[in-house]
Amino acid sequence: MMRSLLFASFCSAARSLNAPVVTLTGGKAKLFKAGNPLVYGGAVKSVSGKPATGAVVDVVDGSGGFIGWGVFNPISMYRVRLLAHEEPALLAHRDIEQLLQHRLRAAMERRRALRLPSDENTAYRLVNGEGDRLSGLMVDVYAGVAVAVSSAIWLENWSDAVRDALLELPEVTSVVWRRNLARLKQDGWDARLKQDGGDADDEQQERPAATAVEVLESGLKYELDPYGQKSGFYCDQRDNREMLARLCGGQRVLDLFCFSGGFAISAVAAGATSALGIDSSAPALALAQRNAELNGLGDACAFEKHDVLKFLKARDEDPDAEPFDVVICDPPKLAPSVKDLPRATPRYRKINALAMRALRPGGLLLTCTCSAAMSQSDGKFVRTVQEAALDEGRVLTLLRTTGAAADHVMNPAYPESRYLTAALFVVQ
Repeated sequence: MMRSLLFASFCSAARSLNAPVVTLTGGKAKLFKAGNPLVYGGAVKSVSGKPATGAVVDVVDGSGGFIGWGVFNPISMYRVRLLAHEEPALLAHRDIEQLLQHRLRAAMERRRALRLPSDENTAYRLVNGEGDRLSGLMVDVYAGVAVAVSSAIWLENWSDAVRDALLELPEVTSVVWRRNLARLKQDGWDARLKQDGGDADDEQQERPAATAVEVLESGLKYELDPYGQKSGFYCDQRDNREMLARLCGGQRVLDLFCFSGGFAISAVAAGATSALGIDSSAPALALAQRNAELNGLGDACAFEKHDVLKFLKARDEDPDAEPFDVVICDPPKLAPSVKDLPRATPRYRKINALAMRALRPGGLLLTCTCSAAMSQSDGKFVRTVQEAALDEGRVLTLLRTTGAAADHVMNPAYPESRYLTAALFVVQ
């Protein structure tokens, strides 16, 4: 009863201030009342006033019942990104700076609950977009360096406030601002820059001459570049690297699409006799080799530049090639959207079939997809790997499936943020 009175009083105050209001169509409000933060265009019945891109708006249901407030974008498929919902402390005012401070403090408290950072782990995800109720923002922290990646126009409007709020956290010593240009373009970034006279393909960001940062993951040292691929490191695989490493004692390991060498290095550190990393990126391989040497594992780790499919095919044709005991297969995103699944599925099937050829009977295969469309397709990824096994005459036993590390938190009302699937098999 008290909550209902609070909402009614709040809505009345908002109307008296003539705040822009987005009214949802009948039957669509339930999704957003439940906490989904992304109000798509088809759910909008009307918009009062003429809110500018990035303006704060209230969102109400068809009968005028208050749902929350957020930021408006008439260009994006997401007309409103809800920022405040069912939280009296944030509903009393439309203060984005206050909201950012509140959200970032709350995000940091969640990571502290996960014992991050720690003496063993100084690289972690601090903000995971919708999971931390900050739609469009991702922040990874590397030994105090916060790499903030923006994928929504409202964050470009408030980038200084995001930086200031991050620097208020004792765990953050500096901030690097980066942009996910593909996502920003979907949000109307091209039109915005054209209007402002900017270059849509320019991050407009000066890169310092020296940018390397050294972090710890599970006690191992890694060098990374906060201006490099994605945000410079893949914290999402931390738990999977640690889990698999415990199974690699005395084993020969093949790490496909190895990037900076995390799986290979953690395996050798846990007792693998050797690890071979394969990637098509020379800079990534050079970084992987440095990381192995940082940990005194350079003799047991080797990294080679190849197209992974060509490498596997050539190896399959070599009668002297010795099979591996453990194979990790972590390719880049092959299905950016659901419409890409028909094209991507045969590629996943082929990659995994070839990976199995490199694996001895009874060996372990950890295979991954970072495509949200695949991960959210009701077990399609595991079925695809099973089909690859049937193609090869191999028998699979699924040991476990996992996702991203725990610091990649999710909003239960927005399961669409789940993107990573890692499946561990015994392959006979």
